[in-house]
Amino acid sequence: MKKIILALLIAVTAVFSISAKSVAYNETSEDNWSSISYTNVPILKILDSREAYVVIYQKNKIGVGQTVIPKKWTKGDPENPRKLKIRNLGTGKLKPFLTVVKKDGEFHHVILTVPANRQNSAWGVISYKNTVPDTDKETLEELEL
Repeated sequence: MKKIILALLIAVTAVFSISAKSVAYNETSEDNWSSISYTNVPILKILDSREAYVVIYQKNKIGVGQTVIPKKWTKGDPENPRKLKIRNLGTGKLKPFLTVVKKDGEFHHVILTVPANRQNSAWGVISYKNTVPDTDKETLEELEL
């Protein structure tokens, strides 16, 4: 009796595995490709100023880079969607990072994943008396990695 149940179980398993393989997903087809791509970059320091965030990021473990992200990008409307989203990093072992999202190879939006607590060592402040250049730009320049 045990042999018959075992043989039936093997036969049923074989039938289901064959039918699952017959429905193949062709991921190399261009119909399945997305027009959206992204790049994650580790943040070393994010400096808060009156009109923008100055992000100092790590470049492929060789040096650092710097970019300016205007605060006005957090506002959006149906005609002009927002270009900046700030996401809470939460607690844990993750470090702050910057995600640049591109659609059809052109800048779409940027996501800052940073600690919500401004007392965290990742945050810094630029004096409100100082002006930060490039606070009126419309797209994020290509980051040097």
